[in-house]
Amino acid sequence: MCGISGVVGAPMAGEELSSLVERMGRTLHHRGPDDFGAIVDNAWGSGIACCRLAISDPARGRQPMENEDGTVAVVSNGEIYNHRELRAELIARGHRFKSACDTEVIVHLYEEHGLDFVDPLRGMFGIAVLDRRRRRVVLARDRIGMKPLYYAASPGGVVFGSEIKPLFASGLVAPAPDYAGIDTFLSCGYVPSPRTCFAGVSKVRPGELCVVAGGKVESRTYWLFEYEEPRLDAGDRELADELDSLLHAAVRDHLAADVPVGVLASGGLDSTLVALHAASVLGRSPPLFTVVQPESPAFDEGPPARALARALGAEHHEIEFRGADIPELLPAVVRNLDTPCVAAPAMLQYRLAQETSASVKAVIGGEGSDELFAGYPWFGGEWRWTLRRLVPRALLRAPAQRVTQIQWGRFLRMLAAEDDGAADREQYRLLTGIEQQRILAWDRPRDADLAPLRLDSRTEASCRDGLERKLALEVTRRLPDGLLMVNDRVQMAHALEVRMPFLDARIVDFARRLSSRFKLRDGQEKFILKLLADPTARGAGGRQPVPPEIARRRKFGLQTPMNLHLGGPLRGWVRELLLDAPDGEPFRRAALEPLLDAWLDDQRRDRHLRRPLCLLYLQAWWNEFFR
Repeated sequence: MCGISGVVGAPMAGEELSSLVERMGRTLHHRGPDDFGAIVDNAWGSGIACCRLAISDPARGRQPMENEDGTVAVVSNGEIYNHRELRAELIARGHRFKSACDTEVIVHLYEEHGLDFVDPLRGMFGIAVLDRRRRRVVLARDRIGMKPLYYAASPGGVVFGSEIKPLFASGLVAPAPDYAGIDTFLSCGYVPSPRTCFAGVSKVRPGELCVVAGGKVESRTYWLFEYEEPRLDAGDRELADELDSLLHAAVRDHLAADVPVGVLASGGLDSTLVALHAASVLGRSPPLFTVVQPESPAFDEGPPARALARALGAEHHEIEFRGADIPELLPAVVRNLDTPCVAAPAMLQYRLAQETSASVKAVIGGEGSDELFAGYPWFGGEWRWTLRRLVPRALLRAPAQRVTQIQWGRFLRMLAAEDDGAADREQYRLLTGIEQQRILAWDRPRDADLAPLRLDSRTEASCRDGLERKLALEVTRRLPDGLLMVNDRVQMAHALEVRMPFLDARIVDFARRLSSRFKLRDGQEKFILKLLADPTARGAGGRQPVPPEIARRRKFGLQTPMNLHLGGPLRGWVRELLLDAPDGEPFRRAALEPLLDAWLDDQRRDRHLRRPLCLLYLQAWWNEFFR
C-alpha cells in the first residue's frame, strides 16, 4: 500500500520539475513512511512519485518500478493478489524480474498488453504508468473502487494523486468549492465519482482507465458492474458451500504478505467468517482488533468480538471510542478525508486505525459483504414500491418536499418519485433542496442533488428485480465513494493497509450470478451467509463454526449513536462550531440556528442526528480548506 502522485506535461524541467514531483509526493508520507522514490522525464515535463508502505518484498520492492530498458515506469497503490500466477506467465514469455513485489508485474503486463494490462489484475489498486515512448501517463483504478485516484487539469499540466493533497501541493491547482458536489454531499452524505467537492478535481471511476497526454485526459471503462444469468442448477447448501470455499481462497490470498496481518473484528458475521478462515489458513489465530463503545452498550461490538477471541484463543485488542473524542477527532478526520463524507463512521474507524497501526501494518476485514449479499434493512420493504403504483404521485410531490421529519419525508418522496430508480435514490436522502437553499450562502446549482447517484444504463439494464437495482446502487455508488473512500483514508492516515476478501473478484462474480432469493428471503438479510453460520455445517478449509453468540446476533453495522453525543454533552460544541463561524462560510447563521436547534431537540425522529453531523463535516472541511 502506498501513496502515488505525479504530473504530466508541465512547462518545466530540471530542478524545478524534480522539486515539483517531490513536493507532491512528500504530502503522502503518512500513506507510505517506509520509502520514497520518484522519476522525472524532462523531455515532456512529467514525473511520478511514490511513498511506500512496504508489505510485499520490503527490501527489493522500491517504487517506481521500471522495465528492462527504462521506457516504462509504474507506481501503484494497493495489492495484486494474483501476481504470482501473472509473474509465471510473464517469465515464460521472456520478461525478466528484479523483485518479488506485486507492482513489478504491472510493468511487464503493460509492455505485453498495452492499455489492456488491467484486465488480468485481481486486487485493489490505483496505478500510474509512465510511458516514455508514447509520452503519456495511464491511470487506472480497480473494478470496485477499493483504492482512490484523483486528477485535475490545469494550464501548467495534469496532476494526479492517491489523495487530493498533492494536487494542491503542486501549486498548479488551487482549492475552490464545487457547489454541485457540495449539494450532492448534503443530499446523500457523500459525492459519487467522478465529482468531488473541489472545482476541477475529479476522481477516476471504479473500473476506469484514463490516458493523460497532450494536456488532455481521455477515459474509458474497462469493467462495469453488471448482473449475469443466475445459477439455477444448485440448491441452498451447495451454493453456500461454494461461497465458503471462495471466501477461504480469498482470505488465503489476502493474508499473503511479508509482514504480520491482523483482523478487524467488528463482532458481526462478515468479519467473524474472515477471522475464522484466517485462523484456518494460518493454523493459528491472527490478532483481532475491535473498537468498543463503553458509553453506548447497545452499539458496543465488544461482547461478540470477545466471544470470537475466546473461540479462537486470539490475542484481542480493544480500542475505546467515547463521545468526548469527537471534537478532537472531527478536524483530523476531515483533514485526512480531503472531502466531507458521512456515509461511514469515520471517527470510530480513525480511532481503530490509530491504535491498530501500532501493532500491525496490514489487516483484513469484512467490508463489502452487506452490499453484495443484501445486509441492510432498507433492502426489504418492497411493498413501498408496490404502493407507488397506486398513489397519485403528482399530488404528493409538493408536500413531500416540505415534510421536515426525516423518515416520513423520505417515505413521501419515494412515493412521489418519477420512477423506481429515483425512489431508490430517495432512500439516501439527508437534506432536501428546500432545506439546503434555506441555510446555504449561495443559490443551489441545477445539476446536483441525487442525480449523480443514477445507475449506469448498462448496469440498470442488467438488474432483474428491485433488489438487484438497490444492490447495484450500493455497489457502484455508496460503497466506493462513501464506505471504501473513508476506509482508505482513515486507515492510511496511520499507514495501515486494509484488505477486503469479500471484494475479491471471484466473490464479486459469484454475487453477480446469484439470484436475489439467496440474498433476501422471508425478511432474512444475507440469507446465504446465514447458512454459513449454521453450527452443523462443515466449514471450508476446516474453519471453525461461527460462535453461537454471533450466529444468533441480528445485523448491526458499525455506528455510534450521535444523538447521545451531539444532542447531549456536545450540544454546546455543535452550536459553537456551526453558529460562531463567519456568516456565509458556508451557512446563513440566522436561517441555520432554528433548524439546528429543532434537529438537536428532536432526537426521537432522527435518532443518529445525521443532518447535523452532515453540517459539522461540511463546516470542518470549509474551515480546513477555505479559512
